[in-house]
Formats: sequence, structure tokens, C-alpha cells
Amino acid sequence: MIRVDTEQIERFADFLRGQEDVRPFDFVLPDLLPPVGAEGVVDYFFFTVAHQFGFWTLADGCYEKPMIAPCDGRPLKGSDFIWRCATRAWERNPHFFAPGHLQQMSDKDWVAVFSDDNGVNPLPMWEANARIIRESTAWWMTNGSTPGDLLRQVSSGTNRLHALLAEAGRIPGYREDPLRKKLMLLALALVNRPEHFLEVDDPSAFGPVIDYHLMRSALRTGLVEVDDPALRSRLAGRRALEPAEEDRIRRTVFQAIEQLHDVSGVSHAAIDWFFFQNRTRCPEMSPPDCPACPVQSICARHTGLFQPVFRTEAY
Repeated sequence: MIRVDTEQIERFADFLRGQEDVRPFDFVLPDLLPPVGAEGVVDYFFFTVAHQFGFWTLADGCYEKPMIAPCDGRPLKGSDFIWRCATRAWERNPHFFAPGHLQQMSDKDWVAVFSDDNGVNPLPMWEANARIIRESTAWWMTNGSTPGDLLRQVSSGTNRLHALLAEAGRIPGYREDPLRKKLMLLALALVNRPEHFLEVDDPSAFGPVIDYHLMRSALRTGLVEVDDPALRSRLAGRRALEPAEEDRIRRTVFQAIEQLHDVSGVSHAAIDWFFFQNRTRCPEMSPPDCPACPVQSICARHTGLFQPVFRTEAY
């Protein structure tokens, strides 16, 4: 059995309501992301967010390690590696990620775009990345549209966030996940960047952004409890899960974060950024730094648990 712990939801809701610094991320990171006000940034985000998945390796049926590779002279972990490689391409050409330019690129070109300082493309699911690039480019060209066109279309009416999720949710790379992790992350970027590419009139359309770090946090803090001893053992052992097991965990975490949002009144964007920042104190490969954790007094400290080990393009 996997369940939401409603009492723990209340404790975390009380905590989050009392924190003035719990706020959304503005998607501004010097060196990793393009600067504010730059050209081609909408195209950049539509492309790059679709590749925020799969940054870890599997060995003997168990989680081995996160993907870390040298890029521009420094080791970068998966998500940061993707951001930096894409920004490096954008720096050469601000319109690099426009659909018309993407159509001119070959698979060999894309391997080079996402290669590290040693000339190696380290992305563990590269075949999936390459397929998404091909299919999404073909989608834009077939529809005779661009990300800018799509944003103008959804911004011309009401319920703009709902419209964005519906329209962008048809694009390969975004349309496959029923819980819409990457799609919701894209929406957060477009809404919360200082340029405010999308002005939202229906914030209730936002939902949780459920990926590895949030599932690990929910399991370790006790927001979600796993009462099935066999499943709990597989999580602690970092063993690969069956699709139905991953689905049960992910959907329960989704429900927990929805409840946390409803009870606390804190936005999904702020909740996501709080837990994303806190992942550095409760990481994958080293013991948690509980004394430094802002929720250490209310955390269940199930620190032996791990996120579902499951290969997916969704997160």
C-alpha cells in the first residue's frame, strides 16, 4: 500500500506558510541559461525543457549514479549539463532553436551539440533525445508554426495557461506524460522568467511537477508512506521497478503535492523550487545533511528510501 500522510501534509503546510523565502524560481542562472531579454529564448525553452529527463545510469538492475560530465571546464550534473549545452549553442546563434534551423541539423550535428569537453555525448537516453528532436521538429514544420506563434495564439484569449497546456501538450516530447511534468516545467519557465512570456489569468491550471527529486523528497520526508514491505525494500535497494509500481508511487506523490498546495495556499511553483533546492541537502549519492535541512524537525527521516528507479522520457 502507498498512501498520502495527511498529518504530515498539515505539518509541511504550516512550515511553508511561515517561510517568506519560499517563492518560485525565476529561471535565471548566469552561464547556464540565456540572459534576460535575449532573442530566441522562447524557442530555447520549448526545445530544452523537452530534454529534461533520464540523467542517471543503471547497472545490474540497480541505480548506479547520476550523470555528471565536464562541460566548459566544469563538471555538470544532468539537468545543468543540458541547460549549458543548449545555451552554448544559443550563444553561437540566438535563433539556433527556431524550427526552421532545427530542420537543417543532422543527427551527427546533435551529437556534437550535446557532447562534453572530451567530445563524448554522455546522455544516458540519447536515442530518445534524438527521436524527440526529430519528431518535434517535424511537428513544428508540419503545422507551419513556431513556439512564438503558439504563445501569441494562447495569449490572445482567456484561460491562457489552460490553453498553453492544451496546445503545447500536442508536441512530441511533451504529449506522452499523463502527469505532464515537462509540460508544467515549461509553463513555469514561461510564466516566471522576468520577461513573463505568458501572463496567466487562470493560475489554478498549474499542477505538481513530479520528477525524481520530488518523489525522493516525498518518500524520505513521509509526505508519502510505503507500507508494502517488499516495495519498500526495492526502493531502499535502489532496484529497478515495474511500470505499475512506479506509476502508483508517482501518482500518490502527485496527490500529496496537490494536497500540500491546497492546504498551504503556497503555489506549485514555490513548492517545487523549495524541494528542488533542498535536494542538495538530501542527495542521491551521499548521506543527507539533516542538521542543515530546514524541515529536519518535521521530517520523517526515511533517509534510506530512494526515488523509483525507472527508465522514462517523462522526467
